[in-house]
Amino acid sequence: MSPKTLRIGVMLEQVQLSDIMGIDIFGNISQSYLDDVIALNPDKFSGLKDHALDVQFYYISSDLEPTTTTPPQSKNFPGSGGKSSGTSFGGFKFIPNTTYDTCPRDLDILLIGGPLPTHRPVAADKFLKEAWGKTRVVMTTCIGSMWLASTGLLKGKKCTTNKEFLGAARGIHPEIEWVWQRWVVDEKNFEGKGKGELWTAGGAGCGIDMIAKYCLDNYDAEFVNLMALEGLEMNPGGRASQFYASEEPVSM
Repeated sequence: MSPKTLRIGVMLEQVQLSDIMGIDIFGNISQSYLDDVIALNPDKFSGLKDHALDVQFYYISSDLEPTTTTPPQSKNFPGSGGKSSGTSFGGFKFIPNTTYDTCPRDLDILLIGGPLPTHRPVAADKFLKEAWGKTRVVMTTCIGSMWLASTGLLKGKKCTTNKEFLGAARGIHPEIEWVWQRWVVDEKNFEGKGKGELWTAGGAGCGIDMIAKYCLDNYDAEFVNLMALEGLEMNPGGRASQFYASEEPVSM
């Protein structure tokens, strides 16, 4: 029996790597990763093949050129020649394999990291609006929810964002119910079979725990824990809470 295909779009242009780090959880429950692990320890892992997924990642950007992610670095570092001290450039780059224009709209999951509000490509806005009803599960981490909110798609939804920016989010998008939680799940419209889901998370660590929870709920929990959460030490056992340990400050 061939493994179930899981098509995941990842919006990470000008996004910190930690915002999308949870994709490693999906990667670790893939058939290709399991095959490599079986080669190392066939006795322990060979019996898990029925649980693995054929995971396909779509790394989305404005074009297919190497694109900056994570914070840029200063030109004033060894090897730069001392040019334009303090001026930022570069940073870690990734090579996209699709663009906002060419990426399929009918993905299984779309993960949106959090660029600053200065990054709002017109093509990304168009992609989000067209993929919203065709992709069953949409996830955001950090201020990725504010990126999605800028499209107008989240009106009336219950969402969260990085807790340091909840006040700003409420001021910019009062049409959304912003809540003090590490992650929030709400329904969204979906044109295919099944119920559409919107998962929004706070800061990067919240997003990792959110993805762990999603995988534990939707795939074999023992397989997910063994292959991903224990091995990566990302929320092993899925013990992290959806709620912050402290109450929301009154000032927010």
